[in-house]
Amino acid sequence: MSSSQQSRIAVYENGRNVPAAPHPPVLSSGFFGGDVILEKHFTPHSGHYGDREQTTHTVFLYEGESVRAAWRVGGQRFNAWVRPGHLWIVPRSIPHTSSFQGPHGGVLLSIGTSQLDCHIGPLMRGGRIELAPVFNLEDGQMEHLLRALVAVAQDDSGAAPLMGELLVNAACIRLAKRCAVSKLNIVPRRGGLPEARLKRVLEYIDANVGRNITLSELAGVANMSLYYFAVLFRQSTGMSPHQYVLNQRVERAKEMLRDPNRSVLDVSMSVGFEHQNNFARAFRRVIGVSPTQFRRDRL
Repeated sequence: MSSSQQSRIAVYENGRNVPAAPHPPVLSSGFFGGDVILEKHFTPHSGHYGDREQTTHTVFLYEGESVRAAWRVGGQRFNAWVRPGHLWIVPRSIPHTSSFQGPHGGVLLSIGTSQLDCHIGPLMRGGRIELAPVFNLEDGQMEHLLRALVAVAQDDSGAAPLMGELLVNAACIRLAKRCAVSKLNIVPRRGGLPEARLKRVLEYIDANVGRNITLSELAGVANMSLYYFAVLFRQSTGMSPHQYVLNQRVERAKEMLRDPNRSVLDVSMSVGFEHQNNFARAFRRVIGVSPTQFRRDRL
């Protein structure tokens, strides 16, 4: 989605809120209004970012050419080479400065406190999460999650919001595991969803398959935290919630395509795809042929 349609990631500097980066992002996506924003930036010259505070918890994945950088936070100073894949974790309201001695850029993920509490709170048993700042962290799992979020931001199919929420949930948990002041212990659960809860969730999906369904909705139907719901749903069905919803949309589309009076575009819109190309791509991925070919073979 274009940056003009989205809120920008902001910092508090010189008494006012300003954009975190000097240039408009080359990619911007607001997954949950202004509470979770993803941006991708490139600055073609050196840059110095004065004393500022993030208005949200922010994760920065560096993607540019290796460059010398400096960072000051909490009385500590760092001066080192920043390389592709390095992560900076900047908690909300912590004063810091940074500078880059050449062109630089990467992915910024902004997570509001309410969203972090939503994803981590149920695992903290009522406690609050506090993050510590980190400079040049190497974490392959977090890097993959951010790159996956970029891919979701570029995908305007009907499944993108559900997938984005699942990835944000995983990113919040990973952030808490690596950067929390107090250690986060997650007790694994096994055995899948209880039968009655699973039935309730599957019926909800079936009744709402024609619109965007969020992970929060499904977890709410199951009366569980997002993390445990996603884990137990996969154990029960063998698929992630995102995969299951996509398959159900395709199955519903197969039924509709057998009706010669319905156009492929109408079927696409009826099962939650705003664009026919995304529908055709998803259908081919699941069934192996295009919707048009499927209809031709069965009529």
